[in-house]
Amino acid sequence: MLEELEKLIEFIQTEYLHFNKKWQNSNYYTKINLKDNLVIDLSENEEILNAVFNYREFINENNIKLLMAFKQFSTENAKVNIRTKAKNSIEYKIKNYIENHENGKVPINKCLNDLFGIRIICTEKIENSKISELVKSKFENLKCIKSYRKDYKATHIYFRQGNFNFQWELQIWNKEDEINNINSHEKYKQDYVKWEKENKGGNK
Repeated sequence: MLEELEKLIEFIQTEYLHFNKKWQNSNYYTKINLKDNLVIDLSENEEILNAVFNYREFINENNIKLLMAFKQFSTENAKVNIRTKAKNSIEYKIKNYIENHENGKVPINKCLNDLFGIRIICTEKIENSKISELVKSKFENLKCIKSYRKDYKATHIYFRQGNFNFQWELQIWNKEDEINNINSHEKYKQDYVKWEKENKGGNK
């Protein structure tokens, strides 16, 4: 299973760099420094906020191609799928960072590091330590995080190219954690749907 995971990571790296080039050459692109600009700036600067949503639109425009590209990695040993972060989820996360993370004085790339995500659910259990060792030995430029909170258990790997490109996130789940992880995501969705209703809707 580690070998399959390694191939997936290599593929994501290639696709990510290719996608960034397409993004930068598209009409959707606005050059924004995602390290120097902060989350609080998203509530004060419409151009920066639009850059986030334009990136989301560009992903959706290329969604079928991305879906077909990653389909090859779904096997009897693993299930792979992709997702683009919902607009109301993005708005809720921005609001949450402004209220609960240093008043939003955090780099945008640290907050919006999962606008596009890939998830692999492994039938054969892989320990977080093994994944960390793999990344450390073969993918030194990638960030690998043990993401355990309450009932959610996963390993997240982040793909990043400079300060002018949004990151991609790879979530690695073990099959035995799938139900709890899904329930954890549903609870989070309930929170931002409730927030959306209280604020007369943010998903347009």
